[in-house]
Amino acid sequence: MAYRRGIAVVNIAFEQRRQWVERQLGGLAFLSATHRRFLSIPLMRSGWHVLVERQDSAPPSDRAWAFAIGPGGVFALVCTETVPDEHRIRRMRVRAEEVFGNLMVDRNRYVPHMIDLVLLLPRAVPTAAESSFSTADLTTLPGMLFGGEARLSRQHARIVATRAADRHTWAELISSDSAPSNQPATADALFGAGELRDDERTKALTRPFSEWMTFLDPGQLELVHRNFNGPARFSGPAGTGKTVVALHRMARFAKHSPGRMLFTSFVKTLPTYHKSGFLQLAPHAEDRAEFLGLHAWTKRLLHERHVTFVDPDVAAIKTAFSRAWLDTGRDHLAAIEPSPTYWEDEIHRVIKGRGITDVEQYKRIDRTGRNRIPLDGQRREILWRTLFEPYQRNLRKRGFDDFSDVVAKAIAELRAAPLDDPYGLVVVDEVQDFTLMELRLVHQIAGGEPSAPLILVGDGQQQVYPGGWRLSDAGIPIVGRGAVLRTNYRNRKAVHDYAKQVDATNSVDDLDGAPGFVLRDTEVVLPGGIATSHTFPRREAHTQLVQAITDSNLPWSDIAVITTTNSQATRFTAALRRADIPTVSLERFDGTQRDVVKVGTVHRAKGMDFPAVFHVTEAPTAPVAELTGGQRDRAELTGRQTMVALTRARDYIWVGFTRD
Repeated sequence: MAYRRGIAVVNIAFEQRRQWVERQLGGLAFLSATHRRFLSIPLMRSGWHVLVERQDSAPPSDRAWAFAIGPGGVFALVCTETVPDEHRIRRMRVRAEEVFGNLMVDRNRYVPHMIDLVLLLPRAVPTAAESSFSTADLTTLPGMLFGGEARLSRQHARIVATRAADRHTWAELISSDSAPSNQPATADALFGAGELRDDERTKALTRPFSEWMTFLDPGQLELVHRNFNGPARFSGPAGTGKTVVALHRMARFAKHSPGRMLFTSFVKTLPTYHKSGFLQLAPHAEDRAEFLGLHAWTKRLLHERHVTFVDPDVAAIKTAFSRAWLDTGRDHLAAIEPSPTYWEDEIHRVIKGRGITDVEQYKRIDRTGRNRIPLDGQRREILWRTLFEPYQRNLRKRGFDDFSDVVAKAIAELRAAPLDDPYGLVVVDEVQDFTLMELRLVHQIAGGEPSAPLILVGDGQQQVYPGGWRLSDAGIPIVGRGAVLRTNYRNRKAVHDYAKQVDATNSVDDLDGAPGFVLRDTEVVLPGGIATSHTFPRREAHTQLVQAITDSNLPWSDIAVITTTNSQATRFTAALRRADIPTVSLERFDGTQRDVVKVGTVHRAKGMDFPAVFHVTEAPTAPVAELTGGQRDRAELTGRQTMVALTRARDYIWVGFTRD
């Protein structure tokens, strides 16, 4: 009997809502019965609003005349009998976006290109994958509005709708918030299973992604829309939204322009990580947007062009260097700097990384980021003769290419024959970790011209590889087309305050010689957070880490363990698994949330973020300023790596300092 009473209440509530919707739409005489049925779909759901353009006659077919606004986002509705051509579609989109341009919510602005343009047809038709619009009929519109991930909280949907209505005198706002409500909770059942998940979907909005998908601060949104007419650079400290802006710029390009796009990075796993975010912004653009690491892209090009090369083998490259070091290099260079790694970096990041092919050229360059160990002309000639040339001979004897060789071949190939189908936009993330040759390559991928559609995203303070450069050295004209983001939206205050204490000097300029803007100078908007550190003997690192994770009581899905080396990651993974804590390597992490702890090096964590980060590093033996030569170079690099690891955290960091 109770069940029957519940059904009765539901039926009454449904009928009351239906009659209310009918009265609201009945006052708009220009609407046909079909138009009313379309608009009743969002209005029959709580939390949804409809903005309608008042008309003297039937709704126009050349522009959006109504907008449905709710948790699923903002949908511009166009009634038409047929699908217009692409030029008219773009005009419709521009006019629809103008309705919501510069609309403020709190301190941020609604992102207009997040509007979904929907053609309302007698029968929905398939659309091409690259289309910047969707089609719907009366049977498919509900799934389009209610079936996806929530983009707006109910509060934000209401604010967007009411502020848009206040700004436009032509607009009639009908809000389901004004519909009659029934006291019994069972009345909610009339909205179906999807409505019962509203609380769960709203909770999802506490994740940063859902917010930046729909709202950006005015400075960020201005960069999304600015016309650069050539290569541009977005810089700024960790957490300021540089990559977010770049992804939105790609999404806007996808919705307003034809052409392919490329998102690439030195970090091979980072493009895959960001692809899912981009597809939330521009789901129709999957076939036009490539997300691929630079080395993978380069090898694909050379295969397609039938250019002979040997896929770089890390072990073979290290063997070639080790033999050169042990045979001749060590005897001449160890007195200057005993670490062979330093000299290995000199070859890969300075000599070959800059495309230097003769010793006289090497003698003339400024070794940006490496000058704490001074090398005069004589020392450089010794290095060239006793280490670099033997290394090159060792490679040739075994028929190997290293990564710089492959990059050089790709540059030569693109200069000889540019891409047949050029990209309309190329985005390069974590650019501070590129070599000069890799910078030249991405410039060639984008066309190699002064007007190349290239966006470089990075922060010198997050440089985790040795050496440095100036953008002008790469031949990329950037002056006057750079922007610095200054507000930190990722890290809570306690996390930010701890991370900014790390001495993270860098040797990559921000705007081709302009002074950089560092983490300690950013404005923080998120309060709270937890930052804690402990010092313990190195032999206790495994047990201390496991205990810290256990004591935190955090979900495993929130946690990342970020290490400095691959061997450390392997050891910590084994320790966690012995404690029955499931893990996944950052090498295989694509951003999908699973109930496992992520483990990997700071190099693989670049560009990612996590609710909680656990990081183990060596306790400093002396202040960086008191060190000299190679010791200071290594300490500064370690400092930058530590800062990068810590700033991956949104809410919680635990730092373990080891000592002998």
